[in-house]
Amino acid sequence: MEELIEQNMGLVLSVVKCFNPKNQTEQDDYVQAGRIGLWKAISKYSATGGSKFSPYAWNPIKWEIIKEIRSTQSKHTCISIDDNPHLCASNTRTPFWELLPLTLTKDEANVINLRLEGYNFKEISNKLTYHRSKIKKLFNNALSKIREANDG
Repeated sequence: MEELIEQNMGLVLSVVKCFNPKNQTEQDDYVQAGRIGLWKAISKYSATGGSKFSPYAWNPIKWEIIKEIRSTQSKHTCISIDDNPHLCASNTRTPFWELLPLTLTKDEANVINLRLEGYNFKEISNKLTYHRSKIKKLFNNALSKIREANDG
């Protein structure tokens, strides 16, 4: 597998260039994320699917880089609310996130926390072992509670 990754590093570098990294450190981070995406693409690729590998691998590489960008952009301040796990409110968000109400359930708090960390609903549903529709409902309930608390 390592040999296949090395053979396709040009593809990773092409995707990284599209994101215009600001410095060498950022570029190195994007390349590492791209390698993860490439590894995922290699793991799931099937030549019998009818597509060539490069176009197939482009999206997994791109999305791993996007996840890396999201994770580095979000700076969090964590606070503890009663029995709920630590909740993180981003310093770069609007005032909407400044006040996290005590009325959030443990599951709602988990969903908000994971969304702020850059996870999508599918990833959250896998982590929390709930159906995606349940995750969306928890997220929307939490947003309503946060909006209420911030309007008051």
